[in-house]
Amino acid sequence: MPNYGIGAGGQLGLAFEVLPPPVQSTPATATTGGTITAGTYRLAITAVNASGETIASNELTIVTTGATSTITANWAAVTGATSYKYYRSAAGGAIGTELFVATITAPTVTYVDTGTPTPAGALPTFNSASNPGVYVAPTKFFPINSELLKYIQDTQFRRPIRKTPDVLGAVAGNAHTEGPISGELLEDVLIYFLYASRYNIVKSGTTPNFIYTCTPSAVAIPVRTLSITVERTAGVVFGYVGCIVKGFRIGIANGMVSYNVDILGTDEASQPLPVPTWPTSVPFGVGTHNVEIPTGTPVFDTDAYEFGVDFNAVPEFRLKNTGRGAQFARFGESNTTISLGRDFVDRADYDAFKALTSQSLTMAASRGTNNQFSIVAPVSLKNTYEVGLGGQGDLIRAAITYQTMIDGSGNSHTLTVKTQENIT
Repeated sequence: MPNYGIGAGGQLGLAFEVLPPPVQSTPATATTGGTITAGTYRLAITAVNASGETIASNELTIVTTGATSTITANWAAVTGATSYKYYRSAAGGAIGTELFVATITAPTVTYVDTGTPTPAGALPTFNSASNPGVYVAPTKFFPINSELLKYIQDTQFRRPIRKTPDVLGAVAGNAHTEGPISGELLEDVLIYFLYASRYNIVKSGTTPNFIYTCTPSAVAIPVRTLSITVERTAGVVFGYVGCIVKGFRIGIANGMVSYNVDILGTDEASQPLPVPTWPTSVPFGVGTHNVEIPTGTPVFDTDAYEFGVDFNAVPEFRLKNTGRGAQFARFGESNTTISLGRDFVDRADYDAFKALTSQSLTMAASRGTNNQFSIVAPVSLKNTYEVGLGGQGDLIRAAITYQTMIDGSGNSHTLTVKTQENIT
């Protein structure tokens, strides 16, 4: 009998769809033909496509002995790269001090450095060479509570008039992928989904304390797309590509902070079996979070919270001969709401609702210096306010939904994530 899975054999991992950096092989040197003086030099290579440039390759060193030396760098080809950039440090330069020297057009994968031109321009710190829709094996694994990713194919069933009322046949239609993923919120996982959402993300800090400040973006395409790999039972693997976050919710229930992301992708295919490396971070529970209404004033009469963003993303289909999947996915209008459950004490808050009085709302969770996230909605207007009596002994409760609006800087909210995860 087949070994059918019931969930215990499942796992999920994801990766950013970007070009990988090149891998250098051992460089060579000659004592004639150039102007490079004697010394120890560090070398690095990056790959380039239409979207941008990767981070640096493995760093190698070479020792030159003459006053007229040359250096020959070599590296492996990167699929999808249109060119490469060669970087070299000054003699005796420290790790990571390489400066730009030259651009090499693919498919060439070697460069002879004669010492000119003068190096200028630092190594990139972020991989901007996005490669949407091209599968990348998982680099980040994490536990989930559930997922329901699916492949949707708009099969065209043919019913031409030909002396029969039934379906004559079928023709392949457009296809895309979509579905939810839910789990316990981990700050080092949240930042991956935010990069595939509609945000401008500014990274600051140094190891191990990285800070990612995320504000809504007007751009309809995310900074990065994701490849999502799911093993649903032992050895049965599904790979979803071109994935963006269509919308997400972050909520607190019974003290646990959880998330639900709605994924939209362009295609799906079988992929190799991944070998997971599980994170050591733990979720946020009781005693790690607080709610402030308005910002700066903690409240202690709230026992339910949910922050939700809907980016109204849709797949875009084009006339093409490269498969059934969507050409890309893009965002539509954005809508951000916050829902709260509070004890009802008096009419002051309810009257503020009737008067269209806006408030600044903050929710933050922390387990330490580099294990934090916060959500600040500076202009939040109560959209619904429900109170009611159910019985003589009932505690009167208020169910409130806020609609967020943009502030003077044009942002409806700011998400800040502090984590040891270093996104490059």
